[in-house]
Amino acid sequence: MINTNSSFGIRATLSPEAQLIAEKFQRYQDSFQKGEQVYRNILAVYAVNSYLQNIGFKTDLEASNSWDFVSQILMDVADLDIKDYGKIECRPVLPDDKFIQIPAEVWFESTYCIAVEMEEIATEAKLLGFVEKVTTEQISRSQLRPLEELPALLQQNINIYLNH
Repeated sequence: MINTNSSFGIRATLSPEAQLIAEKFQRYQDSFQKGEQVYRNILAVYAVNSYLQNIGFKTDLEASNSWDFVSQILMDVADLDIKDYGKIECRPVLPDDKFIQIPAEVWFESTYCIAVEMEEIATEAKLLGFVEKVTTEQISRSQLRPLEELPALLQQNINIYLNH
């Protein structure tokens, strides 16, 4: 479920299904720290997936690197594939974090990066905003653009893609 009350960001409920998927991927990791990273990444991707589908974009979780066991093991991936567009990065952040961490390995895969705030035990996520073309490993919350601007930018890029 998506709540678009902009004064609170855009909230997405993380369903029991999302929790089970994240836990499944978490179990395949070789350390607790890596397992926690994958768990939070999967929930961030799931929240963005719900949001984008809710506003009419077609997504493909299985085509995303974040849904691939090998990519999860080798990298810090939290991407989501959008049909006729490409990938968008979905980075988890804790409520007290002042910065959003974006590993260099994902800078060139995605045009946009959405920050997704979650508590340690996440049953809900808050999509905080986005940045375009990341070229640094951390960005401050103040650099985030309002999420309400993203659909028009994505649609514009999809139209360019479809016309070429």
